[in-house]
Amino acid sequence: MDTTSTSVVIKRNEAEVCGRVPLHQTNQIQPHGAVLVVKTVDCTILQASENIETFLGAPATNVVDTLLSNYIPANQFTALQVRLKSAAIDKVPLVLTSNGADILALLQTQEPYFIMELERLDKGVAQDSFVDIYQEVKYVMAELEGVKTTDDTCKIVARELKRISGFDKIMIYRFDEEWNGEVIAEEKEEGMEAYLGLKFPASDVPKQARELYRKTPYRLIPNVNYQPEKLYPVINPLTQGFTDLTNCNLRSVAAVHLEYLRNMKVSASMSTRILKDGQLWGLIACHHREPKYLSYQVCSLFEMLSSVVTNKIMAVQYRDAYHYKTDLQFRLSKIMEAVYRKNDLIGGLIDQQKELLDLLGADGLVINTSKQTESFGTTPDRMEVEELVYWLQSQSINKLYHQSRLTGVFENASAYAKTCSGLLALPIQAEKGFYILVFRSEAVQKINWGGNPNEAVQFEKDKKNYHPRNSFKLWQETVFNKANPWSEEQLLIAEQLRNFVVEYLLNTV
Repeated sequence: MDTTSTSVVIKRNEAEVCGRVPLHQTNQIQPHGAVLVVKTVDCTILQASENIETFLGAPATNVVDTLLSNYIPANQFTALQVRLKSAAIDKVPLVLTSNGADILALLQTQEPYFIMELERLDKGVAQDSFVDIYQEVKYVMAELEGVKTTDDTCKIVARELKRISGFDKIMIYRFDEEWNGEVIAEEKEEGMEAYLGLKFPASDVPKQARELYRKTPYRLIPNVNYQPEKLYPVINPLTQGFTDLTNCNLRSVAAVHLEYLRNMKVSASMSTRILKDGQLWGLIACHHREPKYLSYQVCSLFEMLSSVVTNKIMAVQYRDAYHYKTDLQFRLSKIMEAVYRKNDLIGGLIDQQKELLDLLGADGLVINTSKQTESFGTTPDRMEVEELVYWLQSQSINKLYHQSRLTGVFENASAYAKTCSGLLALPIQAEKGFYILVFRSEAVQKINWGGNPNEAVQFEKDKKNYHPRNSFKLWQETVFNKANPWSEEQLLIAEQLRNFVVEYLLNTV
């Protein structure tokens, strides 16, 4: 099925709606663990999840307002107090014993209290976990050693994580500039729906969820049909509000996301972040058709491997970017030399028209001054250029400006949208109408979506409650009047070209 690119606007609105859900203030947790909220100064328990009895041997109503030291051995409580004084407390594991069982506790401070996440620790697992995890990490690192591309890196990671974890499906999911995600690597069991190469709208991972992924390395949902456990009492007595569960692994999941997974026929899920320069670049998404619990040790393996993947992907991309930047810099230096040799800015640039088009990845270029207009390649006609320059001046555009879909911001550009859909404007003397205008032709795109993006969010009659789409089958969108966007490297070299022209003019006045 085909549609026009108008659906892009709809998806943005849906993403904004989904992004308003207060995911960190659920006051509920998943039941495969328990939570304690403890006053830092004297270790009095302020809140407890309603399933705390299975860990401490007493119900939440009896546990609250008692001392944490009542439930663990004295030497372990002393070790916990030492840990609380450390600057590196957050999310560092601590093994405790309570009610006759070993418990893994993750601590995080939110002064004047701290949060303890508790999970069962099977006897014998911890002793072998370090060697097992170290071996797996070293093996994957060795597999990635000689890989040259991002796609190959992701393929290997998907394959190895599926082997290690036993999940039915592993996908590597990369975000674009509008936060739509694309599956660039996939390993799955037979019979599962394939998503490789499909895009998913930004509303599937809205802004608030993306921010949480920046703060927490992974998200495990062992059973999408779980019954959440509430904190008791509901209100934190110290803050008189809900306890912030942002960084808790056990934090309950928004109902709309659980419904989304069920619509995918998934019973268990795990997502691990991939960062670039501190920002979310993508996700490792793991799906299983049956409920599936992973121990903290295996989750830690995912966390470490996500760091390995991040470092490898960034190394590949930085290497490629370095070579590309070096090549562009060499091309620009040749153009600059030609201008100086000719001792004529406009004439020198015209002589280097092919080189300029190659440098900026352009189909056409216009040099417009107050006295002359020179164009080469595919460009709008003279009157249309004058109109465009006037629009740029009216918008007070006096810095580098780029737009891959010019008709989206300048309606009159529809007259030449097929041949000049994209604009890169280099203001030289904007007040005098001196611009270098770079154009790119329309690049008709066929985007393969995982389900109809126009139905990503479906509202009920009250216009408040909503549901995710229930189909993720291929849905194709055809996008017109849009050019391929300029890369960061091309924008950087365009800025350098602009600076050269401005300085040349200043030095020849």
